Amino acid sequence: MNHSYKSNTEKKRIGSVSDIASAVLFCSVIALGGILTAVLPGRVVSENENRSLMTKTELFSGNFADKLFSGKFKDQAGDFCRDQFPGREEMLELRAVSDMALVRYETNAVLYGTDGYLIPRRDYTDIKNVPVNTQAIHALKSALEAEKIPTVFAVAPRPADVLERYYPSGYSSGALSGVRETIFSAGDGIDLLPVLKAAADNGESVYYKTDHHWTAYGAYLAYRTLCPALGMEPIPAETFQRETVSQSFLGTSYSKVMTPFAEPDTMEYWHLDDDSFTTEIRNGATFSGFYDRSYLDKKDKYSSYIGGNNAYVRVTKNSGENRPTMLLIKDSYAHSMVPYLAQHYDLIIIDPRYYWESAYLLAQECGADCVLILCGTDSLTDSDSFRGLSYLLPEGK
Repeated sequence: MNHSYKSNTEKKRIGSVSDIASAVLFCSVIALGGILTAVLPGRVVSENENRSLMTKTELFSGNFADKLFSGKFKDQAGDFCRDQFPGREEMLELRAVSDMALVRYETNAVLYGTDGYLIPRRDYTDIKNVPVNTQAIHALKSALEAEKIPTVFAVAPRPADVLERYYPSGYSSGALSGVRETIFSAGDGIDLLPVLKAAADNGESVYYKTDHHWTAYGAYLAYRTLCPALGMEPIPAETFQRETVSQSFLGTSYSKVMTPFAEPDTMEYWHLDDDSFTTEIRNGATFSGFYDRSYLDKKDKYSSYIGGNNAYVRVTKNSGENRPTMLLIKDSYAHSMVPYLAQHYDLIIIDPRYYWESAYLLAQECGADCVLILCGTDSLTDSDSFRGLSYLLPEGK
C-alpha cells in the first residue's frame, strides 16, 4: 500500500513539473517572440502575402495620445505584432499542414479544392457596401447615357461561384448567392457567371488555381460575352498567339494559406500585334504593348498586366489612326481583358480605389465613345470605393 501511494505521489509530482515546464517554455517562446518583434528591424512588405505590413513608424506616427485613448493604438499594436512576429510565414505554413493532416478542408477562408485548386470563400455577413456602390454605378450609367455615351456594367464572379465543381465534399456555394442577387437587383448589369461556370464545369481553366483572378482564357470568355453589349464583333480566340510566360505563379489564394503543397499556376499572354500599342501610367512607366515583364521576376506576376493597380492608365495604338475611345472603370479583373479591348478602342483606364476625380467629367473630357464598368464581386462588398463614381454628377442623377 505504501509503495503504491508513493508511486502515485511520484507520478503527480512529475506531472506537475511537466506542466510547469511546458507553461514556462510556452511563455518563454512568446516572450522571446515579443522581444524580437520589438528589437528586430521590421519588414515593410510581405511579398508572399502581397501586402504592406504594419511598421513601428506607422504604429507610433500621428498623435499618440489620441490613438491611445481612441483605441486605435491597441488595434494597430495587434496588427504590428501579427505582421512582425518572427517566423510568421513559417507558422502559417505549419498551420496549413496541420489543417490538411487533420482532414480540414479550409484554412483562412480558403478551401482546399480538388485538382490543386485553392478557392477563396467567405460568408458575407455584412453587405452594406453593395447597395452603396451599385447605386453610384447606376447613377453614373444613367447620367452618361443621358449624354448619349453608352455605358455597360459587368461583374466578374468570385472563384467560389465559378469553381463549384472543384469544391471538397460537403461544401456548397449556395449560401453565398445573396450578394449577387443584391448586385443585380437593378436588372441592368451583365452577369458573367453563366459562361465562366459552364467552361469550368467542362474542365476548362478559367480561374487560376492559386489566385482569385481569371486566366487569360477566362478573361477572353468574359470579353466575348461583353462584345454584343459593346457593339463589337469578338476576335476569334485562334487569332491570338499564346505565350507561356511563367510556370511558377503563386497568387493571392496561396498567400492566405501558404501551404507547401500548392501547385504553381501557368500564366499565359495572348498576343495580337502587341508592339503597335503603348501603355502609359500617369506619373509612372511607359512601355510597349500591354505587359510590364519586370513583374514576372516577382511574386505578384499578375501585376505584369498593364503594370498592376494604378489610378490612371492610357493604352493607345501607335499608328495614330482615329479610333474610338473607351473609358474603362475597373478593378484588377479588367487588366487581363485589356489586350482584347484594345483591339477595338483606345483606352482610358481608371481605378475608383485610387482615382478620386470625377469619372463623369472625365468621360466627356476624353471624348469617350462608350464606358465599360468592370469589377470583381469583392470590390463591391469589401469597401465603398465605387461610391465616388457619383461625384459631380448633374443634379437629379
